[in-house]
Amino acid sequence: MWETYAKILGQHTANILTNITDCGPFNILFSDLPRGESARELAVSIDFNGTLLDAQSKVSGYMVCGAVHRGDIWPLLACIAGHLGLDASILETETGPQDILDEFLNIVIGLAGADWAEHGFEMNFSIPQPLSGQTLPLLLPDDQAFHLVASGPTGLQVDLMVVFSHQDQTGG
Repeated sequence: MWETYAKILGQHTANILTNITDCGPFNILFSDLPRGESARELAVSIDFNGTLLDAQSKVSGYMVCGAVHRGDIWPLLACIAGHLGLDASILETETGPQDILDEFLNIVIGLAGADWAEHGFEMNFSIPQPLSGQTLPLLLPDDQAFHLVASGPTGLQVDLMVVFSHQDQTGG
């Protein structure tokens, strides 16, 4: 079940990147979860919580989008900025790259969240939070985590990690 929701997230990410850049088509590959405590030079996180309707259970989690090395995602951010009608010089500002990544993830989670609802997971999500320069949050033993890599034929890519924490109605 959680893999289905991760695939939905991946499909929307690939479709959005294909539609807003000239560097596609983008594909999604599932990858091994990042090991160790490597920090992401540029990353954003969105928390979500909601109800899995068929099981009447609570679900929370988070999604992280970014790159270990800022330079790996820079060309992709330039493509996204161009699509949004922003001058490439925004990437040279202190907050520009983070702002572009925030907006991109807002679009992804908005579309994925609507699709998740059609598949029985009603959720709310937070505003994007910078995670740049920080290590990924630790996974709990019962978390279901997926690492997805969206990549295009020109080598542009972005990493996504989505983590689902499931609790039944009794809090267990």
